Amino acid sequence: MSRFVLQIKSPYETKQVAVDNELSIGRTDASDLPLDDAGLSRKHATFFVDRDELLVVDEGSTNGTFVNGKRIADRPRAVRDGDEIMLGTGTTITVGTESREIRPAPPIATSTPEPVAKAESGKASAAAPKSAGTPFLLTAAIGLFVLILGFGGIALWIGGNSGNDNPTGRPTPPIASGLLIPVRVTDPLGGEDPDDLDDLIASWEVEEKELDMKTLRDVTVSPTDTLDDEKYLEVKAAFVAERKAKSFESRGNQPTGISPAGLKVPAELRGDGVIKQKAKLSQMKATGYLQPLDFSDLAQKRITRELIEMPMATDSFYLEVGGSATTDPFTSFSFQSGDVPIQGGSPKFQPLLQVAQKFGVSLENPTDRKQIRMRLLRMFNKRAKPVLEEVAQAYYQKFNRPLRVTSLTRSMDYQISLNRTNANSFKVRGEGSLPPHTSGCAFDLARKHMTVEEQNFVMEKLAEMERAKKLDALIEYGVNACWHIFIYYDGIAPNM
Repeated sequence: MSRFVLQIKSPYETKQVAVDNELSIGRTDASDLPLDDAGLSRKHATFFVDRDELLVVDEGSTNGTFVNGKRIADRPRAVRDGDEIMLGTGTTITVGTESREIRPAPPIATSTPEPVAKAESGKASAAAPKSAGTPFLLTAAIGLFVLILGFGGIALWIGGNSGNDNPTGRPTPPIASGLLIPVRVTDPLGGEDPDDLDDLIASWEVEEKELDMKTLRDVTVSPTDTLDDEKYLEVKAAFVAERKAKSFESRGNQPTGISPAGLKVPAELRGDGVIKQKAKLSQMKATGYLQPLDFSDLAQKRITRELIEMPMATDSFYLEVGGSATTDPFTSFSFQSGDVPIQGGSPKFQPLLQVAQKFGVSLENPTDRKQIRMRLLRMFNKRAKPVLEEVAQAYYQKFNRPLRVTSLTRSMDYQISLNRTNANSFKVRGEGSLPPHTSGCAFDLARKHMTVEEQNFVMEKLAEMERAKKLDALIEYGVNACWHIFIYYDGIAPNM
């Protein structure tokens, strides 16, 4: 007989674990086997043996469980030798088997013990004793009793699972329907806390659609704007395209990717900043920060300079931001009413009209509306500007390439629009939720196109700046491998 063995490779460790009965895997001690992968839920998936079969069931995780590349639903899935299961954002599990000897049961003591005979398969089996009498009857009775129990158990199993595809008896997560805010299930975290950043860390970092360089326009600054010191925003679309090409230029045969050999992740980037970010976001909400619910709110924050616009590109970075911006008419958003068309002359209309006039475009033109959205998505907290520039300049001086920035600030309705089409985006649960990118204090840097030397250099720089209490940085794996950087809105690191 064989037992099942899991070959597990997570971001920071590789191990082999046998499954004799049941084994749950997740990010915390709520699981039998906790792994250091920020993309795992607290209890992510469970493997269990059922009648010589190994099955895996997803425990309602945020990022899902994939068998041979296909996501499994809320019912157990049988897996076999050689199957590959992917969990979280950086854990791969390969199923294997390990032969184990089946020791024969000791024979019932008799006056004349029988020798052990070999079966045709080569495995040892115990010969039945010849002697009659009480030992034989006792053996037969025990055998009959076990047989009855076996058939009874099978009958109960069939009856209990008739018309049920979930043989484990675990509750099936209810599918959400008709909700204003699109989430896959009523509780997409499988019983976890939707306000706990530690539970949501793997869901933050979602790239928008890649920028179509043909849709970019030159940014020009009118003479009156020089009074606001915004001349630095004047960038030509051709320069952005050139910076993007430079960022992705060939590295020859040097290894790149999510976890290239030799990747050295400092302790500062492995998740300890989550507690600090949560504290500062809570503090922002408590001190009256008004998160931008829609593009009108973003426009207002630009007018008041609460958030500042960043240039599309410099020598040391370029913004891969706004690729998912639409040409639709602008709407007002609230958690009570959802999206509502903005009427001319309304309070929500005025900030949009003001920035449109400043940009020299029209709210009536669909293409112009897309450009307005793209420019408003290029904003973030003014304290973050020098932080981004310091990291980018260090990288540029070392490798003569620009950093690729994949996210700055998002309005709540824009974040929700990503939820509708991308299952990995931050789950907006309702009023009071503060996704990090709506705070204006977060930005993301793409990394999977970088060599291991480049990635290690950037991480050491981020760790150095974190030790200096300038920022908190986290490494993300998965499809959107990036670094998530968070700055303190008031310039003060939490006392932790």
